[in-house]
Amino acid sequence: MDLMKLEPLASETLPPSVAAVVRGAVPAKMMAVRGMAPLRPAELLIAMYQLSFDEDAAVKSAATAAPVGLPDRIVLTPLGESLPPQVLHFFAEHLPATRQQALEKILYNPVTADETFVLLARTLDERGLEIVFQNEVRLLRCPAIVETLYFNKRARMSSVTRALELCARNNVRPEGIPGFAEIVAAIKEDPNATAPSAADQIFQAVLSHTDGVGAVNTTAELAAITEHVAPAPGESGPVAPPEEKARKSSVSFTKFDELKIFEKIRLATVGNAYCRQVLIRDSNRLVAMSVIRSPSISDMEVVAAASNRALCDDVIRYIANNREFTKDYTVKQALVNNPKCPLASSLRLLNFLRPDDLKALSRSRNVPGALATAAKKLLQTRDKSGGN
Repeated sequence: MDLMKLEPLASETLPPSVAAVVRGAVPAKMMAVRGMAPLRPAELLIAMYQLSFDEDAAVKSAATAAPVGLPDRIVLTPLGESLPPQVLHFFAEHLPATRQQALEKILYNPVTADETFVLLARTLDERGLEIVFQNEVRLLRCPAIVETLYFNKRARMSSVTRALELCARNNVRPEGIPGFAEIVAAIKEDPNATAPSAADQIFQAVLSHTDGVGAVNTTAELAAITEHVAPAPGESGPVAPPEEKARKSSVSFTKFDELKIFEKIRLATVGNAYCRQVLIRDSNRLVAMSVIRSPSISDMEVVAAASNRALCDDVIRYIANNREFTKDYTVKQALVNNPKCPLASSLRLLNFLRPDDLKALSRSRNVPGALATAAKKLLQTRDKSGGN
C-alpha cells in the first residue's frame, strides 16, 4: 500500500479564518506557522498543513518544520477531533516518535486514514505499536498495516502472532509477508503461540544478543556458537583471534533452537546478517527459505548461499530461478559449481560463463558428469566458431 499523497485542501473546504491566512501576506503566514496567529488550535493545524504547500519557500519550509515545536497544549485536543485525514497524516509524519501523547491521539482518532497507520507502524515504539495491534477492524480492512508491523522488530512477537492468526481466521492474506500460509499453519499447531510471556522474552532475547554482531566468516566458527548447526563436510576455517573469540562469545548463549518455527521465520526477516547466516542452515526448509526471501539479504549473502553445498535444495533452486539474483555473474558461477543446483538450471547458465570458468567447470569432479561434458562441448563449439 502506497502512503497517502498529500495535496493542498480545496480552498472551499477551508475555515474562513484559515482561508484568510492562506491568502494573506507572507508576514501573516509566518505568524501562523509559528503558532502566533489568532486561530483556534484546530484551525492552526489546518493552516500549517495548507501552508506547507505555499509558493514562498520560506513559508513552506517553516510550515513543514512547525509540528516539532508545537507544544502539547496546542496539538493534543485538535489531533483527537475530526480534522481532514491529510492533516492528521501530515502531523503523524512530522511529529517525532518521542511525542507519544500526540501520536496516540492520532491513533485513537476514528477519522485517521489507514495509510497513516501504515506510516506509524514503521516508526512507533512498543507502546504505540500495541495500540495499532488493538485496532483489529483496521488490521482486517488494511492488511498492509499487518505487513508493516511484521517487519518492525520493535513489535512484540506475541502481538504479531495474534495479528497473523486474526487475518487467517478472517480469510485476510497480507501479501507482503513471505510464506504467510506456512507461518499460520505453524501457529495453529502451537496452543501457546500467542502467550506473551514466553514468545516475547525468547524472541527479544535473540534479537538483543545478536544486535551488532556481524556475520561469521567460516562454518567452523558458526557451528561453535550455534548448537543446532553442524559444519558442512570438509569445511573449516582459520582460528579466530582472541578479541574475535571474545566478541562471538557474547552471543554464545543465544539459543536459536529455542525459537518456534514461525518465530524463526520472522527472525530471518527482521534479524541481521548473523541471524540469516544461522537460520539459512536450519533443518526446516520454511525457515531456510524465509532467509533467502528476506528483503534485507545482501548480494554477498546470496553469493555465499549459492555456493553452499550444505543448504537445502529448495534454497539453491530458488536462487537459480530468481532473475534478480542471477543477474550477478558471481551468482551464476557459484550455482553451476554447486552440485545441488538443478541440472537444467546449470545447463542454462553455462552460456553465460567466461572461457576460463567454463574450462575449470569442464574439468571439475564436483559437478554432475553431464554438466562437465556440456561445458566441454560448449568450449569446443566456441573455439570452432571463434567466439569467446
